[in-house]
Amino acid sequence: MLVSDYANSMQKIFLAISVLSIFSACGHDASTVFKKDNLTFKSYLYPSFIKTAEITVTKNDGKNKIQFVIMNHEIINRPADTFYQKNFLLSLNQFEKLDSEVIEKIKIKQPHQWEGCCDGMPVRYLLINGNDTASLHFRSPDIRSDSSGYNITKSMIDNFRLIITDTVINDYLEDIESYMDNSKKTYPCNR
Repeated sequence: MLVSDYANSMQKIFLAISVLSIFSACGHDASTVFKKDNLTFKSYLYPSFIKTAEITVTKNDGKNKIQFVIMNHEIINRPADTFYQKNFLLSLNQFEKLDSEVIEKIKIKQPHQWEGCCDGMPVRYLLINGNDTASLHFRSPDIRSDSSGYNITKSMIDNFRLIITDTVINDYLEDIESYMDNSKKTYPCNR
């Protein structure tokens, strides 16, 4: 019995040394191997006729937060500038829901899409997780023409609405949704 316990302990030690050796050979710092990942997730919304937005979700050393920036359009004689900015803390449950419903989905492989200027609303997602980077772009995630882009972007908007209780941001998200689903469009005479 004592010999088998010793053998099991030696196997575990050998396994741990092997893992640390592999990570150090690959240039990884062994002190970060067992730490929780730091993560940055960015969403860029470029609607044609309203303000653009950059939403940044960060997970850093157990602190989860979101920064929502709405920017005026860049035009020839004027650079883009910040129209509205807010920061919010995220609970672990809010972050995990956003992670499972949106962030993890942007890791899908995607064929190249044209990224030029167009009507509609181009959307770009960028995920930085340690040394790994993933990017996903939708030319215009319309419900009729791009169901996967629509579903990911709609899930992101719905999650942000649950997290953010700011009227300006929620009104902006409502306008954004109308770019993706014509049934959500409101016209001045209907308001």
